[in-house]
Amino acid sequence: MKNAKLTQSFLSLLAVAIVIVTTVISVSSQAPAAKAPVVFTEKDRAFALKYLNDTKEDYVKQLTGLSDAQLNFRAAEGRWTIAEVAEHITVVESALMGMFSAPMAAKTLKCEDVPRIADTALILAITNRMQKFQAPEQVRPNGRWKTREDLLTSFEKTRAATVEYVTANKADLRSTFVQSPMGTIDSFQGILFLTGHSERHLLQLKEVKADPNYPKK
Repeated sequence: MKNAKLTQSFLSLLAVAIVIVTTVISVSSQAPAAKAPVVFTEKDRAFALKYLNDTKEDYVKQLTGLSDAQLNFRAAEGRWTIAEVAEHITVVESALMGMFSAPMAAKTLKCEDVPRIADTALILAITNRMQKFQAPEQVRPNGRWKTREDLLTSFEKTRAATVEYVTANKADLRSTFVQSPMGTIDSFQGILFLTGHSERHLLQLKEVKADPNYPKK
């Protein structure tokens, strides 16, 4: 009798297991649901504008009140000064906006055909100061602007053009794609990339200020 009960229990468990496995196989064999299309939203616009504004405010804050000695302090041979970092930020933003907004620069592709990187992952990658890169010669600092005032004026003019582009845009920046140093990204992420680049180098600028030999005034 005891063996019969055990056999019956085993068969019941086996039947349940078969039902579960059959259900899993049935679900996994179904065609995957179509992904919802990624589209440019007002939330995207608001996020980009805030990111642009926050990094602009930080740029202005970091340069305001600096003496020439502080602006041109070089921590070591081959290291950039604050003036050089600030110049590089502006030059790269201008160059990237020229690339991204040029006629035929953005390609319209089927969104599902393009592997996407998450916005947050893109920002984290570009702002990661643990990973070092060599800037291309054409965007390296070469003394384009000599004074703090010139650096601020040039940056604010460049950033104003970027903000205007994002504010006035009517196109779906999620459905067109551009080439960036990180590969193919959608046009909205192009804006995040150049803004993240400025954040990255503002961190570099703060590293200069943290050097123990940085002038007090």
